[in-house]
Formats: sequence, structure tokens, C-alpha cells
Amino acid sequence: KVKQKKKALLPDITQNRQYTLVLDLDETLIHFEENPDGTSQFLIRPHAQQFLKDVSQFYEVVIFTAALKDYADFILDRLDLEGLISHRLYRNNCSLSENVYQKDLTKLGRDLSKTLIVDNNAENFQLQPDNGVYIRSWYNDPNDEALKKLAPLLIGKPYLIKKS
Repeated sequence: KVKQKKKALLPDITQNRQYTLVLDLDETLIHFEENPDGTSQFLIRPHAQQFLKDVSQFYEVVIFTAALKDYADFILDRLDLEGLISHRLYRNNCSLSENVYQKDLTKLGRDLSKTLIVDNNAENFQLQPDNGVYIRSWYNDPNDEALKKLAPLLIGKPYLIKKS
């Protein structure tokens, strides 16, 4: 019997990128909140759009969220006005284990030595902990600079970090 190779979640890289950056959505790039009056809104983490602009020059950017597709697409269609995100993966692409939606990077069809995941929940990348970059959860701090400080490290330009 010939063992069937499982189809990768992502198509082959077509752009001139060697590296893949996987980003979580909720509490990493945005925060969704429901207000007491029944309305809701999502807030974009400070520096998120500049972060996407910066890293997309060097990485194939993939959003991998445990959220449902309709919710995630609604937000991403408003967050990514410049089309910097190459691919979107959702809850149905996660592996559910002990009530944790894990993001199994081996399913992407990418070289793991050239793939990083940035997530505010380390459990989400516990299958490949060496590929994970933990980021503090963001809820609504307007002075947050986590993405601003992370971008230069990911693109190898630490001189971009201004001393404050």
C-alpha cells in the first residue's frame, strides 16, 4: 500500500518568501468586546497594521485562529485593507485536544525550520514549542508596544527599536 500524504492546509508558496509567520487573532492582533448595552466592537492592537506591513515584506503571513470563519473574516476584512495576509486558517483547521484548539504547524505544508507562530496562548503552539513566540495578551491598553517591539526582532533589524 502507498501511504497517502495528507494534503497541506496551505498551497505552495507562490510569492518570493522563504519564511512563514503564523499569527493568532484574538488578544494578539485584536480584542473583541461586548458592551453592557448589547453592542459589540473589536479593537485593533496598537501598531498591528504597521506590524503587518513590516513583517509581510519578509514573511508569508498566515492568520491561524481558533475563531470561527465568519467572525474572523469579518475582522480580517477590516484589519487587512492592504491584502498583506496571505492565508487565513480557522477553528476547523485546529486540532482539539483537552479543550485546547492547538495549531499544528506540521499541517501547513511549510518547512518548520522557516516557520514561526506568534500567539498569546502557549498551549496553542505546544505541538511545536520551538516555533512559538509568546506575546502578552492584549485587551485594550492604548499604550501597548508589544508588536512594535517584536517586528524588528522578527525581521532582523533590531536597530529599528528606538530607545525611549
